[in-house]
Amino acid sequence: MSRASYFLTFFIIRKVIAPQGMIRAAGMVMKALAAWLVRKGYVRAEGAQEQGAAAVRDLPRAEKVATLYQVFCDMQPRGDEDDETEDHFEITRVEPKRIWLEPAGGHGKADPVEVPEQISRLCTVGWSVSGVIGREGGRWRLVEAWNVYPSGA
Repeated sequence: MSRASYFLTFFIIRKVIAPQGMIRAAGMVMKALAAWLVRKGYVRAEGAQEQGAAAVRDLPRAEKVATLYQVFCDMQPRGDEDDETEDHFEITRVEPKRIWLEPAGGHGKADPVEVPEQISRLCTVGWSVSGVIGREGGRWRLVEAWNVYPSGA
């Protein structure tokens, strides 16, 4: 992962507490900075401009998904904590009202998790979610969600 990608995904999402407008601006600023650095000959084009453009689009969406996840999880009853898994999960498949989450590093198989359609419409394959899933009645459900990271995080 490039430094620009790390900054625009992991750092901005996890460490910066700011309104959506400021988070969106981070992508625009990175795109402009990368163009200036390339024009001046200080760096070679390594995709930072493209990463900045993707961040303008994806960061506000990822933040919205994280907020919707948190509201959704807060409304769900908490089940047996012995049947829960805390991890970073990659979204491997998306359908209306369901997403498939695979534990980080591919340790385990992707399982479908039921979510409101508003959430599934905003999710993108390749994004990751940090949180907790739990099994209830033979089905997986999202118990806690802390952050959502666009691809490359």
